[in-house]
Amino acid sequence: MPIPRPTLWRSARRPALAAVAAAVVLVATSITGPATVAAADTTTPQWWNRGNIPLYSTTSVGGETAVMPDGSVRTYLAVSGKPGYLAEIDPFAGKVLRMLDLYVPNPASTEDPKDTGAAGAWGVSIDKRGTVFVSSYGFGHVYRLPWQATQLEDLGRPSPRTSFTWEGDTDNQGNFYIGTSEFFGPAPLPGGRLFGWSAETRTYRDYGDFGAQFGYVRSVEYAEGKIYAGLGQTTGLWQVDPNSGRRLAIAPPPGMATDKYAYQMEDEAGYLYVLFAGGTTASEGWVLDLKTLTWHDKIAGYAGQTLTSADQLGRVYLVADGELKRYDPKRKQLTGTGFRGGPEQSDKGGLGAGKAMGRMIDPATGHEAIIGGTSLSEVWRFDTVTGTGTFGPVAGLKGTQTAPRSLAAGPDGRIYAGGYFQGGLAVYDPATTTWAEYPFHHQIEGMAAHNGKMYFGVYPNAQLWEFDPAQPFSDSNPKFLFDLKSSGQERPWTVTSAGPYVAIGTSPKNSQNHGAVTLYDPVTGSLRTWTDGLVTGSNQISALTYRDGILYGGSLGCCNFDSTKSPGQVFAMDATSGDVLWSSTPLPSEQGVSGLAFDGQGRLFGMTYGTAFEVNPADGSLLRSQQYFAYNWPTVTNFQPRAVNMAWEPGDGKIYATNGTTRRIDPDTLLDLGPNYKVSFGALLAGPSKFYVQGTVLLEVKWY
Repeated sequence: MPIPRPTLWRSARRPALAAVAAAVVLVATSITGPATVAAADTTTPQWWNRGNIPLYSTTSVGGETAVMPDGSVRTYLAVSGKPGYLAEIDPFAGKVLRMLDLYVPNPASTEDPKDTGAAGAWGVSIDKRGTVFVSSYGFGHVYRLPWQATQLEDLGRPSPRTSFTWEGDTDNQGNFYIGTSEFFGPAPLPGGRLFGWSAETRTYRDYGDFGAQFGYVRSVEYAEGKIYAGLGQTTGLWQVDPNSGRRLAIAPPPGMATDKYAYQMEDEAGYLYVLFAGGTTASEGWVLDLKTLTWHDKIAGYAGQTLTSADQLGRVYLVADGELKRYDPKRKQLTGTGFRGGPEQSDKGGLGAGKAMGRMIDPATGHEAIIGGTSLSEVWRFDTVTGTGTFGPVAGLKGTQTAPRSLAAGPDGRIYAGGYFQGGLAVYDPATTTWAEYPFHHQIEGMAAHNGKMYFGVYPNAQLWEFDPAQPFSDSNPKFLFDLKSSGQERPWTVTSAGPYVAIGTSPKNSQNHGAVTLYDPVTGSLRTWTDGLVTGSNQISALTYRDGILYGGSLGCCNFDSTKSPGQVFAMDATSGDVLWSSTPLPSEQGVSGLAFDGQGRLFGMTYGTAFEVNPADGSLLRSQQYFAYNWPTVTNFQPRAVNMAWEPGDGKIYATNGTTRRIDPDTLLDLGPNYKVSFGALLAGPSKFYVQGTVLLEVKWY
């Protein structure tokens, strides 16, 4: 049975949209640089705006519930989007009271890059006066909402390099403490920093970094007069005096792997609850005794993100293994409630991470109620007296546009688009010019068709999922196949069909140095992974192509978390034996190779970002190259390999590529034939039409 193909824009969670504009701004550009742009063919390509890519979500990663100064209970969730927004919710009524964009325009700002609104927020904190602080990502701004204020205050970016502000906390004087990642600016990357915002002076105090090996001050908690700073990508936890700045290192729990982030923290009744996540092994939840600064207990299955206030016996409610449970730190006892969100949600894994959790009194019953939220902005309640609960969406919550993250042609002739974070799956049918949308809440980094199926490479932990387009979308289609967490891998940048195999090229986790090539056999279910011997230096595997039993790969070396830089390299591997036949560095000054393709004559072409080249497939030696524009690799700290797509088109014999713009390249001369349209990335399927992402729009260009 084929997948149903609903008409455009059908969704239960969709903002009201006007008709899509008929025209997209297409800029035909001549790129400056040493390359000569040849005259375009006499037949000008035709193009069509195929509409806004319908990737919408109500994803929230940060939230908090509190009793406000007037006695009412409010849940605040930070919903991701372009821009994201802060939703104020009445959790007992299950409805939105207001939504405030995480963006305060400031025409006078001289920030670089210029703020265009937060994409979302990991941190939401509420002080005893009802003031809400939001620590955002995208441009690293912190926002403040005093109780009963009608507008957000923008407290700005703590430093010029701040790109992420993570989970923070307030003290009793209305000061806010926050950790950052400092990813703006040129290489090398500095460590993350700890900041405090003063309610009195309305300025930031910089408490400094903790070393370049700690790129993330990932979580911050204020407890009993001290600041606690949780670090990553190497495990670190520090106590900091807010007045003197004096630091005290706290050793990680005994026996725990130290490639984890101190990811999330909460304090209650003399204990600090820490979720250690990331790395190559499972997450761990630990309890730190704040009097002795020793590790008191390990909580099995603890998922974070928040927990409730303690009762008179010091007990808290938290989520572990998808279930709401009560934890008694004195007895080191975890007791289940049986509540997992109801039968349907239980089948989906339960409550997930416990966001915006609070222990409140239900005004309708007078009973104690535990409130929480999910990553999809659902809200749940559990009555501790009756042992019953409710779970569901919030009335009035607005879905937000999710940035497209990946694009590929399917075996059914349709175009598949994946969204950032939990942005879903959208599929465009060129035959009917209609869209279908599916609730696949996973971030697809790379995908490809293989033997009638689609294979999705998903972040985190370099997961691979299989989707059968001939079957209905369901809870088991797509199905999860495996992940590469134990091999230290994170993002599946490139997925390709390789003879009998599905080949995956991945980036390493931030605590590791080497990307990997994985070959998966769908017939036998076997997989083989190589992390060593492919190229030299720290790297990510950013490009793959296959021909006659040989897998060819490209590496990215610009943006390693060990602060080293390596040239982009090309290698060839026998797909049967796994033997590396050769590796080469065709252009030593270029720090990435993110596109590879064979033409009909068996010539192997590649692309760095601004430069295309040809190498000998027998030994990788450089035959020729052509620069279209210069790219300043030494200053680059973050590069997305999806920006480079490359494929040979048998219909006209040209090579089609993307590198910030469309490219139509003559393989005999490497000249760009143009015209050039500004795009982010594309799906370069065989045939006259190619499909591209331009902002949030799908662009179809018929080239010949």
